[in-house]
Amino acid sequence: MGRSFVTALLLASCSAFVVSPASAETLRMAYGTAPVSADPYPYSDTQTGSLAEHVFEMLVGLDDAPLLATEWEWDSPTSMVFKLREGVNFSNGAPFVARDVVYSMCRMMYRVDGRANVVTSALGPVTNVVAVDDHTVRFETTAPYPIITQKLKFLKILSAEAAGVEGDITFDQDGDCGLVDAYPSQADFDTGSAAIGTGPYIYESFQSTGDADLVRNENYWGELPEWDRVEIRSVPNNGARIAGLLAGDYDIVERPSAEDLQVIERDENFDFSTVPGLQTMFIVLDTSADGAGGVTAADGSNPLADTRVRQALSMAIDRNAITERLFAGNATPASQFAPSYMPGAPAMPDLVTDLDQAKALLAEAGYADGFALELNVPADRYTNGPLVAQAITQYWTRLGVDVTLRTEPWSVFQTRRTEGEMGAFMYGWGHPQGAAQLISGAFAQRNDDLGLGAANFSNYNSPAFEEAMQAWAVEVDPARSQELVAEAMKQAVADMPGIPLYYNHELWAHRADIELVGGAEGRTVATMARSK
Repeated sequence: MGRSFVTALLLASCSAFVVSPASAETLRMAYGTAPVSADPYPYSDTQTGSLAEHVFEMLVGLDDAPLLATEWEWDSPTSMVFKLREGVNFSNGAPFVARDVVYSMCRMMYRVDGRANVVTSALGPVTNVVAVDDHTVRFETTAPYPIITQKLKFLKILSAEAAGVEGDITFDQDGDCGLVDAYPSQADFDTGSAAIGTGPYIYESFQSTGDADLVRNENYWGELPEWDRVEIRSVPNNGARIAGLLAGDYDIVERPSAEDLQVIERDENFDFSTVPGLQTMFIVLDTSADGAGGVTAADGSNPLADTRVRQALSMAIDRNAITERLFAGNATPASQFAPSYMPGAPAMPDLVTDLDQAKALLAEAGYADGFALELNVPADRYTNGPLVAQAITQYWTRLGVDVTLRTEPWSVFQTRRTEGEMGAFMYGWGHPQGAAQLISGAFAQRNDDLGLGAANFSNYNSPAFEEAMQAWAVEVDPARSQELVAEAMKQAVADMPGIPLYYNHELWAHRADIELVGGAEGRTVATMARSK
């Protein structure tokens, strides 16, 4: 699933104008959401990650292939040794060595202003990082932690030398490491002074709007990309992105809508590329018996605390209609909380749509007269997100639930989500770290030693689920690990602390003279595009 297939649509219809190909040296891309910062650590969104991928690299690639590490193995049940790639330099000329990995781990674990970075909790089981020699580094963990390589996919490597750090570095789990005064701030990254990586591009500029200009790193250790300059612009409005493509302002735009694709099909100067993605779209439900934000019932209870109510809400949704009518088939109905087609996902039956059975379940739970619920969705985050939410509102209204749809900018939505104000909200979760990524983070009880439950907004707590997840977290046998994932997934689907909706297909519209091979993780990066 690490590669995409390209769908060619060279139709005979004529364009009203002729697009002049951009210079082969410059690639112009329009993102659907603005990257938050040039700092590669604090943010987990796809666009910030896409921007960072141009400049920074990890030990292990998103496709599980060696990147800055060439090989790795366990030398004990709680110790993994990585051999580092030789002959790699940072963009400022400093050599890449093991102490840079230790420094980067320290910076990752350090909570700037008390705020955790992207994978701080996921790397909580790491107790020590040791530079054995310049090209060997050892990670030590509290217990067997078989998914450490998956988590390290998001550890961007920084230069200790560029930060002015000299000598050996001693790791500690709080990330202090005696280096706090040497850590760059987010502003240092955004101005470019600290944005020094080993990747194929170098920042020329980054704006608070999310716009960025990059130039090719001519001293890159790997194959030089085709484009010597990349211009990234943030264009949240779908219509404006596609209009910019048609006008020749952009060469590639991400996340075109189904209506946009109809426009593309009529113009031989343009094409689109698609791949089944690794993102599950689902609705998070607050199962707490103490109440849920925006959810009210006549008896003062939280209906979402009842499994039958959650199952009824799921049964009322027609996933096939959503994927066909709103996505023109460029999405797959979900049967579980991981894309059913990805390696490691268990075989699960399709989720049933049955309004009569849903009404019967609701009545059995004591809510024959329904209840009131606020459904929250970010207005500017997910392709067709508000449209999907409108469809779900209609399905639940037919069930007898009084639904209020609330859409708001991602920045506002994210704050309210973090503060626990939403009893039901639409969310997307990618799976580059494996089939258990969503359920281990969103439904498990928080356990920093095992890297579980960092985002359990559903307040779900199932002993059977917990037993399977905690066993999975330390299981080193791949076959048994998959069995445990299947056990946990089946329990989560039965209990429905969230409602799986569909799996996003990643989509890009682009000039027809560009060959685009995108990845299932949905990153929009210059290295995925070549001139035909």
